[in-house]
Amino acid sequence: MTGATRPDRFRRSVLFGLFFLSGAAALVYQTAWHRLLGLFAGADTIAAALVVGAFLLGLGIGSLAAGLLADRLSRRAALLAFALCEVGIAAFAIASPWLYYDVIYRELLPLSASRGVIFAVVFAGLLWPTFLMGCSLPFLSKAVVSEISGSAKLIGWLYGLNTLGAGVGAFVGGWYLIGTFGFDKAIHVGAALNLVVAVGGLLLARGLGMADSKAPPKVRPEDTDGGVVWRWSLLVFISGFLIVALQIVWYRLIGVLLQSNGYSFSLVLTVFLLGDAAGLLVGARTIDRIADPRRFFFLMQGIATALALAGAWFVHWAIGVGILPVTFVDHDIMSGRPADVALIVILLLIVVLPASFIMGFSFPVVQKAVQSDIDRLGQRVGLVQLANIVGNSAGSLVAGLMLLDLFGTAGTLLLLVAIGLGFACLQIATSPGARWVYPPALLMILGLAFFPPDRDFWRRLHGLTTEKAIIAEDKTGLSVLKMANGQDGKLYIQGHSQSRLPFDTVHVFLGAIGPLTHPAPKRVLVIGSGTGGTPYAAGLHPGTDRVRVIEIVAPVIDTLRRYLGDKGKSGVDGLLGNPKYEVVIADGRHSLALDPTKYDVIEADAILPKTGLSGLLNSQEFFRQVQSKLAPGGIYVQWAPTERTIETFRAVFPYVIMVHPALLGSDRPIPYSREKILELLERPEIDIHLTSARIDRAELLKWFEDKKVEVLNSGRTVPASAPNTDFFPRDEYYLNRP
Repeated sequence: MTGATRPDRFRRSVLFGLFFLSGAAALVYQTAWHRLLGLFAGADTIAAALVVGAFLLGLGIGSLAAGLLADRLSRRAALLAFALCEVGIAAFAIASPWLYYDVIYRELLPLSASRGVIFAVVFAGLLWPTFLMGCSLPFLSKAVVSEISGSAKLIGWLYGLNTLGAGVGAFVGGWYLIGTFGFDKAIHVGAALNLVVAVGGLLLARGLGMADSKAPPKVRPEDTDGGVVWRWSLLVFISGFLIVALQIVWYRLIGVLLQSNGYSFSLVLTVFLLGDAAGLLVGARTIDRIADPRRFFFLMQGIATALALAGAWFVHWAIGVGILPVTFVDHDIMSGRPADVALIVILLLIVVLPASFIMGFSFPVVQKAVQSDIDRLGQRVGLVQLANIVGNSAGSLVAGLMLLDLFGTAGTLLLLVAIGLGFACLQIATSPGARWVYPPALLMILGLAFFPPDRDFWRRLHGLTTEKAIIAEDKTGLSVLKMANGQDGKLYIQGHSQSRLPFDTVHVFLGAIGPLTHPAPKRVLVIGSGTGGTPYAAGLHPGTDRVRVIEIVAPVIDTLRRYLGDKGKSGVDGLLGNPKYEVVIADGRHSLALDPTKYDVIEADAILPKTGLSGLLNSQEFFRQVQSKLAPGGIYVQWAPTERTIETFRAVFPYVIMVHPALLGSDRPIPYSREKILELLERPEIDIHLTSARIDRAELLKWFEDKKVEVLNSGRTVPASAPNTDFFPRDEYYLNRP
């Protein structure tokens, strides 16, 4: 502000920098805490939505409470309150790995069978830090703003720099800290940042000019423009809903194109936050030029959703004409090659950045509309922030749990754009002279009308032209089965290739080796279905009574059922039609933890180790959990994708045999006998089981005949120097892997 003294301007600049660091710490926490609480809640989309909802609810409560309190404080007291909030966040963060892992996950896990209890426990576990985080903006706004003139600009700068810090925190945390040091160490870095912010705030609070010489003003009971604030809060709620619902669409779209690797989530979040921050800062800089905030706000919502639609249109069109590669799902896009890096940057700059920039531009506009009383500044900051957070939460829950189920990705995008178009129509209705709005609005309507339906959209993004395909999508994920003919196909889950029909020999081998080795495999559990090759083969032994199959992506099973409806067989009919098999849609690790059954054989047809959340099925702690669920002499079978996986496996099971590429682990000597297995494979009932699925028995026999057999552990575990753990899933964050 022009009237500020040089010391005040310096202190204000330092506070802006401190709030930047606070935002960076918050996103490091959010990324790490989401993963640690997911161990208790589960890794499926419903559990993830519950964790996000609990996080946002805590932020909203804190924002509301601080907004009501801030106006009763002097500027100095508000700054002290902000600094103390940072101390409280840091103190909690230091203890959070112990609380979330040792207490909530290890001690309270039996309670997680109920979704309601999951939300209550997660909300209670997050309330302290998220409440304090929500308090930050109202307190700091009160400390920084001394007069109502120019308040919208200052608040916009504050929130913009905090969001910029959040974007940097999402990138540094997700791309470097976690993959280099682990979740707990990343959290400690965040705590250090909060302490730096707290110390800086306390030092600044001692400075001249930060304390009011008079008692803080009393908040007057009358509020002549309170209705304006509530109307704007409703608009902010809708805007918050739109932007986070679009974020859910972007996660699905970009996640599929990047094959759902361990960095996809943080990459989309980083670009979203940086775009939002850029919009906030540009908006704060230009806010004085905006004469009619309401009309401008409506226009921004329409433009933002139109840009989101244009980004999706570009991807669909560019793949169709060859500007973008048609081989996204068959190409290692995260290779690190300059051409691939450039391709990822282009995608994000076109799909995510423009709409998030425009949405961020709206926040200072709202502050200009509602800030008319210095004595109610904190309250109004808190209310607007609360409306935005509640809208964010609703957008995440409704889009992630309902809209993707009902309409798929393309349909959800079109619905959100239609809402944005409604805002644009309101702008037209209130500005009859603004004829320049009509052409872009018409273009937006045409874009909606001709946008490809969900099935055609995903066909294009999977490189399909005239080939037949089965496509299924819901909130849990996307499944695409490319069909070569009526019986053969290749399955893609979340954008990466998983398995084939007829079953690949490697999957049959992994499914069969455990039951063929165990002397009496009555109860078998298989985590991961794919096209069904591993679980189908896991039921080949005549002595097996039950095979439980756990699949986390529900459309995979829907795809297989539709394959059967199209007269396909290839063993899928036996998997889905035989009462021996029980197929469950759930998170495999979470489901296994709650399952009281002791299994003779447990197998994991695990996803690629660089896939997001894959570390949950490759960690030392998971292997110990599996070990506790095996009956005496039970065998665990795991694909060995990396040397680190082998080292981690050997650190848990005292008896380990590797029949390349399968690892077999047990608490007792493993009775692996090539001769016995070959003899079993000659039995008529097993032969029928294999041939009815078009499995090449001769090729399978050759696998067992030729594969190298290594005894890795003979009664003693071998400590791993750098294993995959729940706190440090090294293989999942492969870009940081030594």
